[in-house]
Amino acid sequence: MKRAVIGGFLGLIGTLGDIGVFIMVSNNLVGTWQTPPGRFFSTLMQLEIWPLLAFSTIILWVGLIIMGVEYFRKEDK
Repeated sequence: MKRAVIGGFLGLIGTLGDIGVFIMVSNNLVGTWQTPPGRFFSTLMQLEIWPLLAFSTIILWVGLIIMGVEYFRKEDK
């Protein structure tokens, strides 16, 4: 049970981090960009906050994996 709560908190922290990066990028869009990466990713690279997005996404997935493992784990009582 304790690990599921920890996974939930990690998932919440990762989600809040991703939302924060998305809001920051949407408020500071670039004026010119190339078509293949797009405007969002061009802004992400120009602001140099892609490591924060990657880190928070990893934290989100780790939390989801921990919760998933704990959900399907069999406990002997």
